[in-house]
Amino acid sequence: MKTGLAAIGISLAAALAVVLTSASRELQLARHWGAGTAAPALSGSPRPAPDALPGPPQDGAPSQPQTGMPLARSEPVSFEAPDAAVDPVPAVQPPYERAAALDQLVEQSRQENEQLGQIHHQLTALRQEATDQETQREGEAEQAAADHAATLEALNTLRQLEARLETGDSDGVDEELVHAEAALSGRTLLDVEAAREALARSDLLPARQYLAAALAERRVTR
Repeated sequence: MKTGLAAIGISLAAALAVVLTSASRELQLARHWGAGTAAPALSGSPRPAPDALPGPPQDGAPSQPQTGMPLARSEPVSFEAPDAAVDPVPAVQPPYERAAALDQLVEQSRQENEQLGQIHHQLTALRQEATDQETQREGEAEQAAADHAATLEALNTLRQLEARLETGDSDGVDEELVHAEAALSGRTLLDVEAAREALARSDLLPARQYLAAALAERRVTR
């Protein structure tokens, strides 16, 4: 009985020693590879002796390349705004505002059309007035030219009649004086009327003197 218990105690001591040795080796491996390197997986195969494990790299010695898949590099994430400026979305005008704006434009156009119509009527009236004035001036100038020509013709008639009276010829003188009076005015017309009255009395000398006075008066006023 005592011999069996002793054998069991020896077996338990041996198993405990194996467990402690395995834990010590795993601790050494973790310190060697560091936190960023995965430690070799434990398996049932025999492990190398502690002297065969690679030690830490010496100063100046090149580091041995690590086996296994390389870790993927993480690119820095940029939160900067893009260079191209984004156009703001135009605000949509409500329908009632658009309708009000259109009504305002229509009213403004109507007022402008009315103003343009008034300006057109004013310009038309001014053009017509200018045309009428120009026509009136032309008519007055033509009438003045015609009156002047008639006056010159009447004075020429008075000279001829005065010459005829000087010779004693009074036939038809009164009728010609009537035609000449239409183009005469003022003091000249009064002298011609006095000459006709003298002819009616058969006074040729006073008649001729009145005609000479009418010609002299006309020359002075002219």
